[in-house]
Amino acid sequence: MRVDVSPEADAVVRGLGGRLYVWAARPWGCCWGTPAYMNAATTPPARIALSAFSPVDPADTGGLEIWFRAPGGRVPDVLEIAMKGKRHPHVEAYWDGCSYML
Repeated sequence: MRVDVSPEADAVVRGLGGRLYVWAARPWGCCWGTPAYMNAATTPPARIALSAFSPVDPADTGGLEIWFRAPGGRVPDVLEIAMKGKRHPHVEAYWDGCSYML
């Protein structure tokens, strides 16, 4: 898995401690067939055990500490980390360029 981190996202994550958690999850209360959307946070998610996350090789992340939860052992070819939003900017993750798991 190759990791691409935008300079803006890198600065924000480093400013918030340098650790990022990335996982895919289906929205709560949604119908069957809904894709699992990518999530990213600088704090561990409350509903997922930390043991479900694996560290991504720091050589691939530019020194950031990224923890990835691989659903079913699947990983993207490229995990992209970028900033989204102008009014309320936040870090987002993309699975091979998509906001949902392929």
